[in-house]
Amino acid sequence: MERDDLPAVDQPDDAILAALRRIATAVDGLPSTVADAARAAILTRDLDAEIAALIADSRAAEATAYEPARAQDETAHGQWLLSFEGGGLHIDLEIDDERGRMRLLGQFSGSPVGECTLHAVGGPVRVDVDGLGRFIVDGLTHGPIRLRCVLTDGRRITTTWVTI
Repeated sequence: MERDDLPAVDQPDDAILAALRRIATAVDGLPSTVADAARAAILTRDLDAEIAALIADSRAAEATAYEPARAQDETAHGQWLLSFEGGGLHIDLEIDDERGRMRLLGQFSGSPVGECTLHAVGGPVRVDVDGLGRFIVDGLTHGPIRLRCVLTDGRRITTTWVTI
């Protein structure tokens, strides 16, 4: 290192710290998982919402909550079933993955849902729910998702994050 590359002694501490931050970022940047976790933490600032917890996952090793509907033991390639429950709302989701294009089919039961938003990698998506509580969201990519719903009585329900 040449003498000209060293910071001057009379240089303010802020400039030296800024230079050290640039070096640390270039050498060892922030892992994407940390940025994703920070983003998810900020998005969970609606502390008044009730949590709808994951109660069944067809890909879990102990997937006993789902009864087989077909004689075949194996699930269809690319299909995944999830169920959430909380705040008087039950949410069933089917995730279809075909060549990286994800499709989410869902059904709400229990308390009626007034409006709902799916938070996903590409940003929030308004979910159109029909009169029977069904909905479809196409064009999702792999990554964390969650639903945030407002029931017709004003209560807010948020599912836990799930990575699809």
